[in-house]
Amino acid sequence: MPSSSETTPAAPVPVASPATSTPVAAIHTTIETKSGSIELELYPAAAPKTVDNFIKLAKSGFYNGTKFHRVVPKFVIQGGDPLSKTDPLRQGSSEASDPRVGSGGPGYTFPDEINPRSLGLGEEAIQALEAQGYQYDFGLSSLPVDVGALAMANSGPNTNGSQFFIVTESSQTHLNGKHTVFGKVIKGMDVVRKIKQGDVIQAIAVQ
Repeated sequence: MPSSSETTPAAPVPVASPATSTPVAAIHTTIETKSGSIELELYPAAAPKTVDNFIKLAKSGFYNGTKFHRVVPKFVIQGGDPLSKTDPLRQGSSEASDPRVGSGGPGYTFPDEINPRSLGLGEEAIQALEAQGYQYDFGLSSLPVDVGALAMANSGPNTNGSQFFIVTESSQTHLNGKHTVFGKVIKGMDVVRKIKQGDVIQAIAVQ
């Protein structure tokens, strides 16, 4: 799960958004009638397995009825836990009644897809993260955890499943190298910032 502590990283190496096919996903929520959907570009060149997993789950209806179970003001909104479907978490509440909410997934995990060098991390920082268990692919062109970034939530190295988060405000540089970024919001940041804990994801449509 993302945290809120910050460190000062090395200057990032500029990396353009991947130029290959960019699927578009739309997150339809319970506040859509007032504010519209959240539209995202997905970047398979940056994180191919992650994008494939997200699309597979979305098209299967896995996310339908899940809630944004974690909302931290001026930081992130987080969703994708199937346990939140049946939890009576009410819109705007601060606590899930089921303490397991936040730990659910699709029944499997898969590795991170991160190149920390393309994010500007120095070798000392990379070695420290590798000592914690992170394994990197230096052939990828990773994207930073900036405002609007769509990234995988996790409980440590290589524990990706179905949960994801979207950054609402400020670049979260302390998360670079720890979370796989696989897309970004291209429309609907106003909706992102209106999401409250307990708001429901009705469906995620992928084009």
